[in-house]
Amino acid sequence: MNSKIAIVGSGFGMYCLLPAFSRINECKVVSICGKNSKRMTNFCKKFNVKQYTNWKEMLQKEKPNAVAIAVIPQNQYEIAKYALENDIAVFAEKPLTTSLDTSITLNNLAKKRGLPNMMDFLFTEIPEWLETKKIVESGSLGEILGIDVNWTFLSYDLKNNLKSWKTDIKQGGGALSLVFSHMLYYLEYFLGSIRQIQCKIFSSEKSLNNGDTEIDMTFVFNKEYLGHAHLDISESNSNHTITFHGEKGNIILQNSSESFVDNFELIIKTNNESQKIKPGKSLNVFDTEDDTRIKVIEPIARRFINWCNSGIASKPDFQDGTRVQELIETSRNNSIL
Repeated sequence: MNSKIAIVGSGFGMYCLLPAFSRINECKVVSICGKNSKRMTNFCKKFNVKQYTNWKEMLQKEKPNAVAIAVIPQNQYEIAKYALENDIAVFAEKPLTTSLDTSITLNNLAKKRGLPNMMDFLFTEIPEWLETKKIVESGSLGEILGIDVNWTFLSYDLKNNLKSWKTDIKQGGGALSLVFSHMLYYLEYFLGSIRQIQCKIFSSEKSLNNGDTEIDMTFVFNKEYLGHAHLDISESNSNHTITFHGEKGNIILQNSSESFVDNFELIIKTNNESQKIKPGKSLNVFDTEDDTRIKVIEPIARRFINWCNSGIASKPDFQDGTRVQELIETSRNNSIL
């Protein structure tokens, strides 16, 4: 049986989730809810879906099997909770909610109802990242001793002097919740659970809501790996580099382009030799005008729909989202301002 899915969100939901789910033959996107605009109307016509401005009305009338949500984190909890209580599977954006307690509530509710639930942590779908995980787990460079991460870029809101939820910590914005949440997920994806965190949090004058813009974190994994991560969303030079330090050499995953998901390079360095690794897998690309993130959302969306149709659970799920929220709160509690 193919699932009926509805989407909530007139930003990321409209230009990323709608195209991603529309590519999946095993589901039917029936509607989307968001702000009424000419652009939204055009998207609805293009993808042949109904348009709503009230999410609860949409869910009650369309009666979908699943809903994909891309709204302000502060509002995601209410929508996801309502959906789960009405036996509707949920695909959510990160962060899952704005507190650990509400994230736990959603995770427990999804488990109690036995409903599919997934999170859109998209970086680990990039082929170079998947290949990196294989190399790390293979032990070809010996024991991993530590990891260094550096990610800098100038966010859209800071660049354009916008005062929005993305720079408001209470609504789920700020660099730690909005961006570092990705890093917290993929750090544990690569190297397992983090057991100790120390964090420095800074805010740039560019942030009109005084939301955090720079994070400097040191951490220790359960396996005693040591790590350091630096994020700055107020920096004009774009760079995303992850360096794994192994006994026999280093694994470097790097991207110096302005694209979040394209142009990553995977390099192995041993004994002063450098080798660029090309992954065997590639992602589907359909339209050059599409948002580049659609192609990495699509594999997660496919697994979610497969869960809805077959009952086979997948990852990342609400348990992962709850774990990231726990790490976010730990980071804030252990921060040195």
